[in-house]
Amino acid sequence: MNFRELTVADVPAMFLIRAAAKENPMPLISGLKFLGITVAGEAEKLKTTHKGFICENDGVPIGFVVGDGSTGELWVLSVWPEYEGQGVGRKLMTLAQEWLFTKGWDKLWLTTGIKPSRALTLYQKLGWKIVGTLDHGGSYRMELDKPAASTGPILG
Repeated sequence: MNFRELTVADVPAMFLIRAAAKENPMPLISGLKFLGITVAGEAEKLKTTHKGFICENDGVPIGFVVGDGSTGELWVLSVWPEYEGQGVGRKLMTLAQEWLFTKGWDKLWLTTGIKPSRALTLYQKLGWKIVGTLDHGGSYRMELDKPAASTGPILG
């Protein structure tokens, strides 16, 4: 599997992967357009405030993640269902977290559904903590603190 930075050319693949998700699926056109999410809009975000990473298997996109460098939000993670449980989501999350921390954020945040899910489990395994429930009551806000800088090995 190959992990690389997302490009504007990858945006249509993001929509396909997101629509195929088992958990929190989004209807390809109607659901995303209703939320104001369009190919043009996502391409513009990647040119300005957002950055993402994509995983390919034999050149075929199978998962992606996007972070918002202007807010510290881990914005979206989605993996093709057949590749869940193979470490793709974990690696993508790690890449996005590292990038967001390099943008100067000491605390990252995301929202996820309250219903137990593979995503919630993954986030918790990666150290994300539930810090509250959104006003509508259907989602958690989770946060991740920047790891302390390593001082190297202690010699003694």
